Amino acid sequence: MRKLIIEVSDEMFEKIKDSAKKSGINEEKFIAEILARYIIDPHIMKSEAVKNAYQECGEINLEIANL
Repeated sequence: MRKLIIEVSDEMFEKIKDSAKKSGINEEKFIAEILARYIIDPHIMKSEAVKNAYQECGEINLEIANL
């Protein structure tokens, strides 16, 4: 296994730190999991994007219905 040194903004680091904490893992493991999903299993990212799009559309439809 190799180590990489990356530079991220303070805002991005806080997002990484918060997401890692919610997942119960450290920042390094969280980033490794993101890379594995994106590079090794890119279809997972696509299905998550589709899921998110459907949820967003559903929320918009509910807002329209409540007008």
